[in-house]
This record gives sequence, structure tokens and C-alpha cells, in this order.
Amino acid sequence: MGGGLMGRNGCFRACLVIAVVLASGVGAHAGQSVTVAAPNLANLIEPDGSGAYQKLVARALEPLDVKVEPVFYPYRRALQMFEESQVDCLVSLTDVVRQRIGNEALVYSHPLGRFRFHIFTPAGQPPIESVRELEDRVVGSIKGHELYLAPILEGAIELEPVRSEEQAVRMLQMGRLDALIAAIPDIRPHLEQLSYVPDRPLLESFDRINCHDTGKNRAFIQALSRELRRLQEKGVYQEIMGSLYVPFQAEP
Repeated sequence: MGGGLMGRNGCFRACLVIAVVLASGVGAHAGQSVTVAAPNLANLIEPDGSGAYQKLVARALEPLDVKVEPVFYPYRRALQMFEESQVDCLVSLTDVVRQRIGNEALVYSHPLGRFRFHIFTPAGQPPIESVRELEDRVVGSIKGHELYLAPILEGAIELEPVRSEEQAVRMLQMGRLDALIAAIPDIRPHLEQLSYVPDRPLLESFDRINCHDTGKNRAFIQALSRELRRLQEKGVYQEIMGSLYVPFQAEP
């Protein structure tokens, strides 16, 4: 995808906005564009274009005859721009924007992937199974993840913001954090260094491309979703994402 979608962590909390110029094959007039804001997602959206979601979306866009041009914005400004309709679409944060904007105002794509939030402790230590066990502990979370976690924690736990999964794991090992709340697959490369309860996620959801419900955006989402479903059915999701792939039904 050229410069691509950006990389749920670092990169100075920057966010990539993609201008997708639609051709007639997507059901729009030539020259129309759809802007898509993408927050940083470790290993899934990276600044060098190597993220798994970037590769997946690039494959899905191939038969749609579209042009992609990356532009960078700060993460929170990009989210605000979506809420104020200054951009057409936003990658991920589906549950968050549904709550803020309303489901009836959105159209969203077939999932790019599935994710699960868990509580992690250093390998060798007993895992923590519930939010209640986090009381009076220093708990880390990747910057931006509080948007997902606030409704679950309900103000009972104060999160220590951390720039990246790699930094969070180091802080756990150094004893600067007692626990970490993070997402799989984002943190999957570090799982051997961590302890957690696989069958007790705090939250499960999907990463999608969410757009304001307009005729132009519906045409884009319908065409993109058709290709994403086809790629999933052919096993391309697993091929591209490898160990980052979290299985889900084709029509969740």
C-alpha cells in the first residue's frame, strides 16, 4: 500500500490517514476519495508498510483499482477528525465509535482481524484472572488502549500509560509494573515472557474499517468487504498474518 497504513502503540502516537481514490469499479465516480484514519497497531500497522493489516488490505484493494496516498496525523486528532466527519473512515476502535457516534451512523468492513485483551504478568508468576485482583497494583496499558478498557475498568484501576508492548514487557521484568493489560495479537511476539489465562479475556472484538454512512462510503466498504471475505475463505488471512492470526468465523 505504498507508505501504507501506520503502525495500537508507538511512533509518537502518530496516526496515518489514507486517501483512497475510488475508481468506477468501486461504484463511485472517478476522482472521489475516501480518507481512512488508522491508529498504531503493533505488528499489524507499521510505519514502514510491513504490518499484517497493511498487506491484507493491499491484497484486497488490488482488484478494486484504487490509489492509496498516506498522510500522517496525531492519534487523538485523527479520532477527533473522524468524530467531526473531517475524515470518512477509521481503522479499529469499532466498539468505541459505535458508543460515541451510534451504530446507525456507521458502515463497517468485514473484519481485518480479531483481538482479545488479557491481563499479563511476568512468566513464572501466577496469572491474574480478574480486574478485582488488580486493585492496589501498578498496571500498565499501551497508550490509546484506555479507549477500549475504560468501560471494563469503570474507574477502579488507574492505568500507567506505556508507549509500546516491548517497553511494557521490559517494565514488567524490571518490576516497574505489577501487571499489564494488552491485546493479542499485538503482544503475541512477547508471549513466551508472559503469564496469562488464555480462556479469560477481558474483552474480545474485531478490527474493522469503520466509515460514516454515506453513499460513497457504503460503496467503498461493500467492495472492500467482498474482497476481504474472499481472501479469508481462500486462507490468505492466515498466510499473510501467520502467528498474528486469531481465528474467527467468516461472518462474525
